[in-house]
Amino acid sequence: MRSQLFCLLAFLVLSSAQQQLQQTQQRPNYTHHAVLDPNGKFLVHWRPGTNDTDFITFECEVATQGWIGLGFSSNGAMTGADIVIAWIDQSGKPQISDRHGPTQGNGFPPADSLQNYELLSGRKNRTHTVITFRRRHDTCDPQDWKITSDTTRLIWAYNDQVPTSANDIPIHTQRGVKSTQLINPQTKDGMSKIVADPSTKTFDLRFSNVTLPTDKRTLYWCEIIELPKWKRHHIIANRMMIQKGNEKYVHHLVLYSCGDTDMSQYLGKPAACFDDTLNFNPMKQCSDYLAVWAVGGEDFVYPSNMGAPFFEDKQRFVLLEMHYDNADLTPGVTDSSTFRLYMTEKPRPVETGRFTVGVPVMPAVHVIPPKQQKFTTYAYCPSECTSKMTQPMNIFTGLLHTHLLGVALRLRVIRKGVELKSELKDDHYDFNYQSPIFFTKPIQLLPGDDLIVECTYDSTARDKTTYGGFGTDNEMCLAFFEYYPKRNKTTEGCMSSVDQTQVLQILGLKKDQFDLGPSGGFEINSMSVLNQNKQNVSLINWYNNDLKYTDAMVSKLQDFMKNSPQTVSCGLEGQKVNLEDHRGAETDTAAIKLNGSVPITRPYVEPKAVCVASGNNAGGMTQANGNQGATSTSNNSNNMRQNQPNQPNQPNQPNQNNGNPFVPLSQCPLGGCPAEWRGPLLWPVIAMRLWAIVDATGENRPACRKGLSPLYSQLSCYQFPDPQRDEHLGWVIGRPQRESNPRPRDW
Repeated sequence: MRSQLFCLLAFLVLSSAQQQLQQTQQRPNYTHHAVLDPNGKFLVHWRPGTNDTDFITFECEVATQGWIGLGFSSNGAMTGADIVIAWIDQSGKPQISDRHGPTQGNGFPPADSLQNYELLSGRKNRTHTVITFRRRHDTCDPQDWKITSDTTRLIWAYNDQVPTSANDIPIHTQRGVKSTQLINPQTKDGMSKIVADPSTKTFDLRFSNVTLPTDKRTLYWCEIIELPKWKRHHIIANRMMIQKGNEKYVHHLVLYSCGDTDMSQYLGKPAACFDDTLNFNPMKQCSDYLAVWAVGGEDFVYPSNMGAPFFEDKQRFVLLEMHYDNADLTPGVTDSSTFRLYMTEKPRPVETGRFTVGVPVMPAVHVIPPKQQKFTTYAYCPSECTSKMTQPMNIFTGLLHTHLLGVALRLRVIRKGVELKSELKDDHYDFNYQSPIFFTKPIQLLPGDDLIVECTYDSTARDKTTYGGFGTDNEMCLAFFEYYPKRNKTTEGCMSSVDQTQVLQILGLKKDQFDLGPSGGFEINSMSVLNQNKQNVSLINWYNNDLKYTDAMVSKLQDFMKNSPQTVSCGLEGQKVNLEDHRGAETDTAAIKLNGSVPITRPYVEPKAVCVASGNNAGGMTQANGNQGATSTSNNSNNMRQNQPNQPNQPNQPNQNNGNPFVPLSQCPLGGCPAEWRGPLLWPVIAMRLWAIVDATGENRPACRKGLSPLYSQLSCYQFPDPQRDEHLGWVIGRPQRESNPRPRDW
């Protein structure tokens, strides 16, 4: 009878397991997901916490029968990366190992001194392996990556061979890297619902057979499009649909409104927006940007109560601008990519507006010396400008933008001299992953706030000056925001620039040696310099052939970029400002002369990390043996996050509660179980009833719970933790039951 009941339970649970493995796309317990490889063979789902001491839980689903590896890297390389490797061993037990990349180059990743990754479950079928684990955002372990809102390069790898031990992990057969944001809400959430809604309308903006040049890597392509005479809509989402095979060439797109200006003369005449010799004339009339997409960006879905107005009364024409990057000068590349807007005719309660802060794209204003590991430029939007606002501006999403040299960007908000915590920053910026950031809580800008956008560059690989320009090899420093409620009909902005005449003097030129040209420094080729041979050459020619830097020159230029007077172009509309209440700045309706950097009386200081004590699974701080470095689950208890002497791994014994909750059925004592095995039964009702029948020994004492291991491959005796002593062990069959940061059920 007992064997028949066991068979019945095994059949029911195995059926449930097969259904779970088939439903790999349904992850109600997770808030984020990403496909890491181009073929969809490495999927990762995760659920972050809300602070550094919270857990972040990951589930990796990989098309392999062997080991899988996931790492967190600052630059996409193994060197110094935080790596976790997991597999299901030959006996059917899941194993996990906390490791780190070698100090130099690629190679076998050694095990961490402290094992901070907690294995929650592992299972596999004939095609896939699924491993679930968790760790704290900040483990206070120098060998681990601190998980923040910065861009994280997820490095991944796998192999179809099962390791015989933690010392014998065969080299990967597949590997790659993908940048993502682990903490902030994903911009693509809710897209499937919008696409499936029959009331949703779409409007496609398409380029047609754009040919990329082979004599230069950068092409900005512009086209004027006339809008149909539809009634007013709200944009509720957008999607960039890149022509298959052109992913490496399409860098970013901007959609501008031209207002009520008649642009019909440009219809059907797409052309280069700007290059070294010309500017596409419509760019001067179309400056109100409606949408931005950049490389690495995914679908963008507005919050359910918000929409961006489109097809307004005076909105007849739009300008579509695309930045192409043909780095290898590949011949024969043509592109017909599409930017799709998703809209609704029913207005949403909250309308959004757009706001930009940054440095003007000018070659003598934005100058970055070569061979600098860290060089920072600054854009200021002072209180003299923001005081024009009559109500707060609630920023719910932002996009930071530089070109190839950018490594760190941030928005600083200063309120009456006190710096607030920066919610928009990225100390690991990736040029190839420029995704908008959704904030869990909007950034509220008040009238009178000072704003600073800082862009830090690494030019150590460059031998010549990098200057502000539109080419991929040139640089920019911009921050795009979207906010609510909408203030005006057009995009507002705040751009600041240092005195370019003084910049050129710092670089060694005298006033009579250069001419900024009729455009005042905006057009590159209109600027000329008298070089050391008394020849008139372009400014760029002088940068590349004559300019020689000294350490003193670089130091002076860096100080000038930060602290010198700047001219601020204030594009905010609103109330008049009494300048006597401000810092003696000179101004008119649009231009503000800022006498120096924005004063900060109390800079924001990041709080020190809190290293909490935790139990064996709550903290996941298993001591890894230097030779083994792998565990089924963590097996130490009540230790602080600091290095402890290595302890050898102990063999699994059913009466030692060493972290492996499953023992062979033959070892289950039917008459009862040790006290450390006691605990509430959290399995399905049928399992509870079966346990009651099987363990009806006539004695009033707990017995072993019969269940199925997370491998779904063999019937086992499940060793439950004691709820009083081991409350941190809140999981059954590898599924978390308690979390330190519970999420609402509908997340």
